[in-house]
Amino acid sequence: MAMLQAYLRASTPAFAHLLATVAAATFATAAAAMPSGAGPVKGPGAHPMDCAKAKDQVRCAALNKDIEACKDKTGDAWRECMHRPAPAAKVAPPKPRDCAKARNQERCEAHNTALESCKDKATRAEHRKCMAGQLPVPKKS
Repeated sequence: MAMLQAYLRASTPAFAHLLATVAAATFATAAAAMPSGAGPVKGPGAHPMDCAKAKDQVRCAALNKDIEACKDKTGDAWRECMHRPAPAAKVAPPKPRDCAKARNQERCEAHNTALESCKDKATRAEHRKCMAGQLPVPKKS
């Protein structure tokens, strides 16, 4: 026991020195990793996006235009300004089915008739709503 106490007394200054060195190195590394504030400054809020890689470039451009128009507003006024309906993408209507091979030819013909009457709808949502109104309700077996 006496030998252990003598060892601890002799090694305590070295251990304290090692601990101080490790702590100083840790804080120096953390301070060096902190940003100095020299980067680009962007304030809070939405920022325009790069539309070159966007899936829907028309919608991206419209959103960027809204962001630019609403940049000076905050809070509820900004939300009201930004939540204007975005232009919907136009889609081509589906092609009519070949009813010669259909299991239920009556239903296939009804689907083709509904397609014909809904072909003038511009958006997918309008087209689906029109189709749902045109098609007869399927009979339960």
